[in-house]
Amino acid sequence: MKKLTTSLIVLVLSSSVAIANAQQKKSDTVTQTKEIEGVVVTALGIKREKRSLGYATQEVKGEDVNKNPTTNFLNNLSGKVAGLEIKQSTNFGGSINVVTRGFKSLLGDNQALFVVDGVPIMNKNINTASQATGGGGYDYGSSVSDINPNDIETLNVLKGAAATALYGSRAQNGAIIITTKRGKRNKEGIGMEFSTSITMSTIDKSTFPTYQTQYGQGYTGNSFSSTLYQGSPRVAFGNDASYGSPYDGSMVWQYGAFIPGSPTQGQRTPWQMAKNGPIKFFNTGTNFVNSLAFSGADDKSSYRLSYTNTDATDIMPNSSLVKNNFSGNASYKLTDKLTANLYANYITQKTIGRNTTGYNDNIMTNFRQWWPTNVDIKDQEYLYRAFQKNYTWNMRGISDLTPAFWDNPYFQRYENYQNDSRDRFAGNFSLSYDVTKDINLLVRMGRDGYTMITEDRKAVGSYAGNSFGLNGAVNQPSGYATSLYKFSETNYDFIGTYKKNITDDFNVNALLGGNINVQKTYSNQQSTSGGLYIPGIYTIANSASAPVRPLISDLTKYVYGVFAQVSLGYKNTYFLEGTYRRDQSTALPDNDAVYWYPSLSASVVFSNLVKANWLSFGKIRAAYAKVGSDTAADQLLNRYFAQPSYGDIPIYAYNTTLRNFELKSQGLKNFEVGIEAKMFKNRFGFDVAWFQNKAYDQILPLPVSFANGALAKTQNAGELTTKGFEVSINATPIKSTNFSWDLSLNWSNPWTKVTALAPGIENITIGRLQGGVSINAPLNGDYGSIWTSDYVYDSNGNPIVGANGAYLVTDTPTYNQGSFQAKWTAGLSNTISYKNLSLSFLIDWKKGGKVYSLDQYYGYGTGIYPDSVGFNDLGNPIRNTLANGGGVILPGVMEDPNNPGHFITNTIRLDKSQSSQVLGTDLPGAAYVYDASFVKLREVAITYRFDKHVFNSKFIQGMSVSLVGNNLWIIHKNLPYSDPEAGLSSGNIQGYQSGPMPATRNISFNVKVNF
Repeated sequence: MKKLTTSLIVLVLSSSVAIANAQQKKSDTVTQTKEIEGVVVTALGIKREKRSLGYATQEVKGEDVNKNPTTNFLNNLSGKVAGLEIKQSTNFGGSINVVTRGFKSLLGDNQALFVVDGVPIMNKNINTASQATGGGGYDYGSSVSDINPNDIETLNVLKGAAATALYGSRAQNGAIIITTKRGKRNKEGIGMEFSTSITMSTIDKSTFPTYQTQYGQGYTGNSFSSTLYQGSPRVAFGNDASYGSPYDGSMVWQYGAFIPGSPTQGQRTPWQMAKNGPIKFFNTGTNFVNSLAFSGADDKSSYRLSYTNTDATDIMPNSSLVKNNFSGNASYKLTDKLTANLYANYITQKTIGRNTTGYNDNIMTNFRQWWPTNVDIKDQEYLYRAFQKNYTWNMRGISDLTPAFWDNPYFQRYENYQNDSRDRFAGNFSLSYDVTKDINLLVRMGRDGYTMITEDRKAVGSYAGNSFGLNGAVNQPSGYATSLYKFSETNYDFIGTYKKNITDDFNVNALLGGNINVQKTYSNQQSTSGGLYIPGIYTIANSASAPVRPLISDLTKYVYGVFAQVSLGYKNTYFLEGTYRRDQSTALPDNDAVYWYPSLSASVVFSNLVKANWLSFGKIRAAYAKVGSDTAADQLLNRYFAQPSYGDIPIYAYNTTLRNFELKSQGLKNFEVGIEAKMFKNRFGFDVAWFQNKAYDQILPLPVSFANGALAKTQNAGELTTKGFEVSINATPIKSTNFSWDLSLNWSNPWTKVTALAPGIENITIGRLQGGVSINAPLNGDYGSIWTSDYVYDSNGNPIVGANGAYLVTDTPTYNQGSFQAKWTAGLSNTISYKNLSLSFLIDWKKGGKVYSLDQYYGYGTGIYPDSVGFNDLGNPIRNTLANGGGVILPGVMEDPNNPGHFITNTIRLDKSQSSQVLGTDLPGAAYVYDASFVKLREVAITYRFDKHVFNSKFIQGMSVSLVGNNLWIIHKNLPYSDPEAGLSSGNIQGYQSGPMPATRNISFNVKVNF
């Protein structure tokens, strides 16, 4: 399909869109209000008039979601919904963090629920605990990325608990309701839509290291071994740092001189900065997307069938992602009262060469933390491509070519790559029966399930020091690991609705229903042990030692729910709505398996009461909800878990976290109030809301005495409180026959605090990470607090310098450096249109929040960054020895030698001639915690829509051409050499970076055609 994209520049389909003229004059104020607000899709796929809702929702059109081709459509939601925080990923095919209105769970899932055509779908993250805590692994992405953005008609975000209460516990984090496109009646024959796009991705250099250019490989200020080789200096190529000798162009022995077949074998080479740095390692990423859809409708039926092919490569060598998406929906009126609806979506995805995240085996960790600036990356490429061996710059010695710490990057990408495949089917079938014109019965069955297989290779000749596979206690010089995952969720819904205008002024909408939710998870993990017996054969049977026994998990959870809702309207002005739901979960003990929860919301359309020409629409609203939720399966009974075998002897270990048969349901209380209005003939509008969430009785693994035989026990404890405002503003400053300018602003500031924990517990650790860093939930503190070591201060807040000129560092890494939560986020979008040409752009803001950089922590000691060189106050290079006038005087105070216990301005010079890791003069962790604020030009799009008459054809009904740029410019950031958004993956462990991929600038050319 690539060929189709590059050779055709035929384009676009865009199914017909009905445009309501919001400025049309109406004598009936109520009718006008209906047209202005319109209809939105709410919980359970029920369509409601937005004016009647007592809670906040915000809709995004499908065309805004599929404007920019991407492997995950969630990227296109950044900045477009107030209260919805989208944290994009720089990982290839990586997961996206989607959080609405702050955090509701200390350690559990905080991701929003996704619903397609009324049925929930899964958004599983199968990343390992090691990957999530920065130890290494792969980000396998958000499974919700399987949704084809070309099929989306609208996307409605339900933010509060009152809006999502009918979905029960699954939607306490908010819900994103997706409605797919439907078949529409065509004037003639079958309607056809075709779109094609090509995206080119290149590195944003501001998110990749800038290296110092003056010093080369080494740690001690000397790049060379203590003994000469054939009378000349030899580089100590086992050192993975750039704190060595200054470049002087002298001829020295470097690693290539000792590699058989190397162009420099047996030759000395100049001691100089490499011509080709690591940035030359990356390719231009590509993403080809081709989509074709057929649709039609008549008086009894409608249908739409679509196929989309995505073929993408990343900036990393040897990476690809191919996805095929087949989807269709149909509706058929079996009788005047009985209608059948069907939706089906089948997706296949195959990915090769995802980038490693975290610390171990991560090429980006090598480039960002431990890189010698004299190493030419193109030399490494030549050595791999010429010999297919792990000839690395980081050899152990002249006669031992095995890696000391780091593989040849090309060997790693082409020999140690991972691959995964996912096959998914999601669909639902429903029957809708109109008992009378007021009463409808709906029966619906929906299922979402997928199978995913992952494979990981470690070739013979790789660096053996990193862990691999399931048996971490055995050295793994090579290996093979594979995992099989099966996930499914089935929902059975039975819903009866009643709609009646009791009088001309009074109407009622009511529903009564039930839901059976079945969730199944299965995993089977296997790996070799002790390496591969025969090189190049990647099977479990090729294990050098007895393979590790498979780790298998097979869990099922049932939730049985019944619910009711009543909505009352009076004079189309006053609205009152209440819901009540009862759930029973098999994940909770029998005596506490049932939990009930209500919601109540109200709204008043005050524009029907206030007669003012300037006011087109106005509404105030308020809502309260209490939502219950259960926990994951297998939290009740203690048991033994299989461990790596000792030879042929199986080993089982008791669970390290005690289960608890006395658990009860968690709870969430939500309150919100809001006001929205449209004025000046709809040229200006706003929606402002204030909300508060209290998530209590959290189900947590809390520390217990080791005398219990475990480290923790699952218990009900803890409360999170979130408060904040949301603001959405829409305006049309200019509008004429041919020209218009529309802008919208979304702003929100949710903030989550830990307001209660169990007695005697002062902090919950969300994650412990490398570098002495932890992410925490401290009692009466901010959720997501980053704790590190800190400077030692005097009574006036000045950092104290020790006798060696280095800052004194606290003994414990428990000093709070702030939370990863943003103070506020905002998105400002503008659309300027002239006749058929439109220009739109989106600026995305994030203010506040903290991020810790392990790259800068290690890079400080390895001397790869520009701040490790320069001149001091004496005018000398800071890397000179102290005897030669080098070093720096750090700002701060030192103890007064004449008055112990008192401090004076520091005058002690710090030695910078060797790595701080050698001298023991590293800065505290607090020095590497940065403000994560940013301002980004997130999206720019230029689109031209051709008039139908241009083609003078009944066959072509419409066409558009667009040029779209995404992540074009980071206008402002404080974090050096990286994107503040980059992280490990989705989940609760945020605010930490270790070898993240650089961000990319993406340029897309799109064509859409309607036939």
